Amino acid sequence: MNQRAQHGGLPAMTSPHTLALTGGRVLCDATSLWGQADIFVSDGHIAGIYPTGDAPDAEVVLDAAGRLVAPGLVDVHVHLRQPGGEHKETIASGTRAALMGGFTTVLAMPNTTPAPDTPEHVRAIRDLIDASAWCHTHIIGAATLNNDCETLTDFAALKSAGCVAISDDAFMLRTREQRREALLRCAELGLVFIAHLEDPALSAGGLMHESDASRRMGVPSQHPETEVRCLEAWREAWREAWDEPTAPPLHLAHVSTAATCELLRFWRPGPTAETAPHYLTLTAEAVAEYGADAKMNPPLKTDADREALLTGLRDGIITCIATDHAPHTPAEKSAGLADAPFGIVGLETALGVVWTHLGHSGAMVDRRVISSMSARPAALFDLNVGRLAVGGPADILVFDPDESWTVDPDRFQSMGRNTPWSGAELYGRVEHVVVAGQVAVRDGILTTDRPSLSP
Repeated sequence: MNQRAQHGGLPAMTSPHTLALTGGRVLCDATSLWGQADIFVSDGHIAGIYPTGDAPDAEVVLDAAGRLVAPGLVDVHVHLRQPGGEHKETIASGTRAALMGGFTTVLAMPNTTPAPDTPEHVRAIRDLIDASAWCHTHIIGAATLNNDCETLTDFAALKSAGCVAISDDAFMLRTREQRREALLRCAELGLVFIAHLEDPALSAGGLMHESDASRRMGVPSQHPETEVRCLEAWREAWREAWDEPTAPPLHLAHVSTAATCELLRFWRPGPTAETAPHYLTLTAEAVAEYGADAKMNPPLKTDADREALLTGLRDGIITCIATDHAPHTPAEKSAGLADAPFGIVGLETALGVVWTHLGHSGAMVDRRVISSMSARPAALFDLNVGRLAVGGPADILVFDPDESWTVDPDRFQSMGRNTPWSGAELYGRVEHVVVAGQVAVRDGILTTDRPSLSP
């Protein structure tokens, strides 16, 4: 059982000059490291990778025998809520949750108040991150001013202020002209545009996916084609923005349907895409069982959709897995299915859910499971993380692939408790997490000192 301690009253963080992780099985697809090895860390970087037992003496040694040693996970779709939604989550609580889930890098979505839609707002959010983040945290810029879905922001200015991508998540662009212009601007600037796939005309008023479950429950539903219809509109804009040999830099957020996978399979070269742990493991039937804790947007789909997503992930049609971590207060989520907001938390359960259903079960090769949550998302946004390489940053995850643990939302570091996995037994216990060469989680316990992170 995984006994996860709350923050407070714990040992101080270990910030060694040298650190060794010994005896573990290293799993890094990006650098073709698949086997027993010791990793030696010095001054925040990986200084050497050695055969087991050959690492130099270090000030701190973490025993990883019987464990998997992987790159720190990378989540490219997280809602940290701050500024404006601190009653749901803060940068501090959300990034502590990230560490407890094995994530050392997260990308923050732009639906905050104010949004990162001007350089001034981006810099203000950057100041909050620098003052309170526990892991590497990057900002995704808002596609429109004041999230009005109409006036495009100054993408170049947002990039200069520090944004690593632009997105219309939750505030979708509505016209082909907007989409084409957004793609052209991103192509010119070397930015990725992250598209939220939803046709509001087909989704308005829907609480869940149109399915046997929604009809049985008598719940208003979203049309099954709301996602793929929006993707078809993006494909038109993408073709207009095409300038060979460079494809427009389009990334698709939270893909959830078989129809989307089928369209992407024959769109080559085409956009990259992510899906989430819940779409790979749950269906609309979960809403009947868990109520608002399984209410999300896009909503959970059918078993055929779930299988198509898994096949798409195996085949590379789906590039990576992201959590879409969306915390809400217990009061908000207990308001009933009709009134509760969309979204679930995911940072502290993602590895366990994915490992249990894909890695531990054998449904997907273990190194590909880890790559889909580390190297592959990092590469999408040209981030120098998600891989174990000599000279690279020492962001490292050690987890026990065979130890089960019970999901207990009351022990989350996140302020959100909205999860359909409460009480679930999962495999893949996070044991140690190193970020920027510092031991941030040791023996499943978060340290009390915030890591020192490079700007």
